[in-house]
Amino acid sequence: MANGERPLRWLGDSAARLTAASALLLATNLLWIIAVVLNVIGPVGSLSAGLLAWLAFVLDIPGVLLLAAAYAGLTREQGLGWNRRRLAIVWGFIFWTGVSVYWRFILPLAIGTDLQDLFLGLLGANPGGLRLAQASWASMDELFAWWIAAGAVFFATHVLIAVDYRRASEGEWTAGLPAYVWVLGAGVSLLSTILIVMALLPVLAGGLLGSTFTSGVVGKLLVAPNVMLSGYLSSLQLGRSLRAARRASAAG
Repeated sequence: MANGERPLRWLGDSAARLTAASALLLATNLLWIIAVVLNVIGPVGSLSAGLLAWLAFVLDIPGVLLLAAAYAGLTREQGLGWNRRRLAIVWGFIFWTGVSVYWRFILPLAIGTDLQDLFLGLLGANPGGLRLAQASWASMDELFAWWIAAGAVFFATHVLIAVDYRRASEGEWTAGLPAYVWVLGAGVSLLSTILIVMALLPVLAGGLLGSTFTSGVVGKLLVAPNVMLSGYLSSLQLGRSLRAARRASAAG
């Protein structure tokens, strides 16, 4: 194994990283679906829609980083130099992580609250959050812009994964990825984000919630998670089968 791989050896090989990433991202999308259900029926014990939303916001970050590490590990396992496509995939996921941490946590903290209170304020459920959002309209505009940018990077990175899937050589696990399902889910998520932002901007300016909000929420919290759920279930099964095959090969 190349020396550059040693700092990441504790993460396992690329198949192990793919399995771990798929498990975390599968859990993330499942949490969003359950959060929608709890938002309708109310909390169940200590579980609430807000709590599950925060868990989902946190879990997908290490999941995406592990997916980047899986691509990095695959390249090094093959003993090949980096090609531009896979380098762009790895850095696309890393860039998405940085942008997501920024708009989800750092910007709201700079405004003086958290993301949940800001969105509840814009939806009329938290007057204090609404006042903060409207008083910090420049920061909110930046937050919305980075949210859309993160979605665009996520979509573009999955388009590159689909291209890599088509060009994968024999024996590479990338040839078994649900690449087109991922592209569809990321595309729906990006479009839904734009629709939600379009609906929230009038509220930020003191107006009423836009008509695109419902369709955006349905796409973001129901359609996209269900699509990605099936994709990550497939990649989880792929990762597990690869690890089982490698263990059997090592034992033989």
